[in-house]
Amino acid sequence: MAPKKNIVILGAGNAGIETAQGLSKALDPNEWSIKLVSDRPFHLHYLALLRTVVTEDGGFAEKAINPLDRIFQPGRPGEVVVGNATSVQDGVVNLEDGRQLPYDYLVVATGTTWAGPLAFPKSVEAKDKWIADWREKFRVANDIVILGAGAVGIELAGELKHYYPNKNVTVIHGDVLPMNTTYPDKFRRRIVERWEALGVKFVLGDRGSLPQGDYTFITTEKGRTIKADLVVPTWGGRRNTAFLKSFDPSIVTTEGNIRVLPTLQVPLSNGKTNVYAAGDVIDWPEQKQLAKIPSHVGVVVPNILASIQGQKAPKVYGGFMEAILLPAGPSAGVMYLPLLWGIMFGDWVSSMLKAKTLFVQKAQALTGYP
Repeated sequence: MAPKKNIVILGAGNAGIETAQGLSKALDPNEWSIKLVSDRPFHLHYLALLRTVVTEDGGFAEKAINPLDRIFQPGRPGEVVVGNATSVQDGVVNLEDGRQLPYDYLVVATGTTWAGPLAFPKSVEAKDKWIADWREKFRVANDIVILGAGAVGIELAGELKHYYPNKNVTVIHGDVLPMNTTYPDKFRRRIVERWEALGVKFVLGDRGSLPQGDYTFITTEKGRTIKADLVVPTWGGRRNTAFLKSFDPSIVTTEGNIRVLPTLQVPLSNGKTNVYAAGDVIDWPEQKQLAKIPSHVGVVVPNILASIQGQKAPKVYGGFMEAILLPAGPSAGVMYLPLLWGIMFGDWVSSMLKAKTLFVQKAQALTGYP
């Protein structure tokens, strides 16, 4: 019998899991081995993690963080490998513990590393302590300052004001409006209006930094003094792609994104076409959002299957509309759809679509833990 061929998928976020599952359903277990590599033994559903670190309400710690032992269906090809990829060679992934994983196809879906409360540790025990520690920090603080008004900072401020309405919450952001220019000013102003109605204070067009040692206030770049007993960084994340630079430095941008063709194949300098990328790591002019991942997977999976059959890649990625829904706790929020003149929705729609459940049921279904 001929030896099995190998597909290695780096990253067990949604992009990695959905890609692995799609390939597993289609390939013969007698001919193919699929290894899904994760640097932790559980899946993190990031959409629900801010609420998870703020409160035990809703039991999100049990719903949004699930083991990886049910990713693959019995009898189908697929194995989860817990380990950290440190480098890639042509045809081999090297793990931190010395293991080497050969591949005929490689999919990089290693996602983003975050600062502050989303910088979850990698062991189960440390993860549980992380959640407990952040909940206690938020519980005892009275004057909370959030650095950054991207989606993470905005949503965290909303969660805090919902569960701790009497605490002072201030958001500092370098731009004159929250979020970025992907979204129209009218929507960005709507965020300010709705969050201010909840009691959140904004300091816009200014910047702050993490204070050292004990502190009771911070001073912004423009000299404004803000009372603070807890300062939380929520600035943009960093792509987990440094391990690729020794393999082919031409494929990693200065921002850490991976260059891709519309087929989501990585244009390797050696001319090979067996490496793909999906999820946050792709260098594409779009916001990094969970909603875009099915469209990435819908390109990567059929293109790999076509390549296996010696066929031309049938799918290309054309981007995805820049809609967004920002919860402010389970019963409030704002939503923007880039349709017609740009449609905005408020609390009721936000709560019904996302804010109440944060899509945890999808994470549970993905991991087999409904």
